[in-house]
Order: sequence, then structure tokens, then C-alpha cells
Amino acid sequence: MRKITETMREITETMREISAKWIFEQYYRRTAKKFGQNFLFDARINNKIVSAVGDLQNKIVVEVGPGPGGLTLEILKRDIQKLYLVEYDAHWVSVWRELKPQFGEKLEIIERDALHFNLSDVAPNVVISNLPYNISTQLLFRWLPHFDLCEKFLLMFQKEVADRLGAIPSTKAYGRLSVLVQWKSKVRKIFDLEPGSFFPSPKVKSSVLQFSPFAKNDCECYENFECFSQMLQDLFAHRRKIVQGPLKKYFENPSEILHDLGYDINARAEQIAVTDFIKMCKIYSESNRV
Repeated sequence: MRKITETMREITETMREISAKWIFEQYYRRTAKKFGQNFLFDARINNKIVSAVGDLQNKIVVEVGPGPGGLTLEILKRDIQKLYLVEYDAHWVSVWRELKPQFGEKLEIIERDALHFNLSDVAPNVVISNLPYNISTQLLFRWLPHFDLCEKFLLMFQKEVADRLGAIPSTKAYGRLSVLVQWKSKVRKIFDLEPGSFFPSPKVKSSVLQFSPFAKNDCECYENFECFSQMLQDLFAHRRKIVQGPLKKYFENPSEILHDLGYDINARAEQIAVTDFIKMCKIYSESNRV
């Protein structure tokens, strides 16, 4: 216990000397547009983001695209078990490998495109990331089938994307991705950020979202992700059209299915609740043994 306490004290002292701005100025002084890099240097904001997760004691954490380490340094202040940094930019990989000795075994760098990184490789408890905006939705979609592997995700998106993820039925933002994400987790917005909070400043506002995945036992049709995703794609392909037509691909009597769920035959996809999409998928899966 004494050794752990001493190690934490040493790391805390290191944090006081090193900041994300210092790392940026010492090692880079530029950003790469192709990686969607917009850095967050404000330690107060980074602390607020990491604190929103709650207790990280003995947790295994993954961060994607650390850059100069605004979030990284805040995570390392906590009494975590391990932090895995997934970084594709070769320059930042070399920077963090150079800095690694100051943080010991608590820090591990994985040089890989996040789109080819499997959460199951390291089995994290928590994922905390200011996601590269150019791949944020692709990355989230890739993680969705395995959401139950983690306790929480705390992720930053463009505000427009974040609004879609947390949207409710009968709103403009509600769509396929809204349903997929809310099928797998409880979504809660933590706060919004203005463009001026970042360097360089993006042209859009940003939002921090917390995802609390449902356990498999609490989520119907959990194993039928591909089927559910395809059904949603078909139903939302023409969001202003009624769903009775696309539902014929799945049911002989779509009007009867809609009626049983409490909708009339002119219902559109944007009007249907997440729970009712799940019921549709379950009915189809059971009748076709998907």
C-alpha cells in the first residue's frame, strides 16, 4: 500500500510540472487536419470531463487520440490500474513513448488506427476520449456491438452528432443512430463546449456525452445487432415516407404489426420509439430464428 501511495504522489508531482500546453509547445506546435485534431488545453475543462465518469480507482481506461494529453494527464492523476492510449499519428506515438517512463506501468501506448482497435483486446472498464471528429460516428458504430464490455463511455462529439445520439422520437435529429445507441445504452449529455475552447478552433460546437451500456440481460435482441441495424437502415432510408412499405421485407402483414404496437398505417420511422423498434426486431427474429 505504501509503494502505491508513493507512486501516486510521484505521478501527481509530475502532473504539476507537465501540462498539455507544455507538451504541445515542446514537441509539436502544429496539428494534422487528416487526423481531425483539435486540442483541449484547459485543465479545468479536462478535469470536469474526467470527473464526470466518477470513481476510477483500479479501473482500466482507454483513450483514443490523446494528442498532447489534456485528458490523458487528468486520467493519470486518478488511482487507475492502467491507461491505454490508442494513437495513429506516429509523431504523438513517439512523444508518449518518450514520456512513458515518467508514468511507469500505468501507461501503455498502442500505435493503431482506432477503427482497427478492438475493445476486447484490453477489456477496459471505461473509455474516455475527445474523439477525432472525422471518424467519431464510424468509431461509435464499430463499438456498439460490444458496448456491454465496458461500464461507461465518456466521449466528445460535434454537437450536431451528439444531438442525434440523444434525440427522442418525432424530432428532426432522431434517426437510425439515435435508435442504435439508445438500444444499447443510456445516453446523457454532460455539457457543451464552444469552438474557442479548442486549438485550433473547430467551426462547430462540441458536446460531451456519457453512455452507460445496458447489460445483455437487460437488453432484448442484444445478439441480433446486424439484423437490427439493417432493419433500421431500411426503415430510415426515406425518413419522411411511411414505414409500412419497407416493413413488407420483414413481415407479411406490416399494418397488423404497426397496429399491435399502437401506430396507424401511416406511421413514419421518426415517430417510432426505440422500445417499439426492439419489439419489431424481436418478433422478426423469433419468427425467422435470426
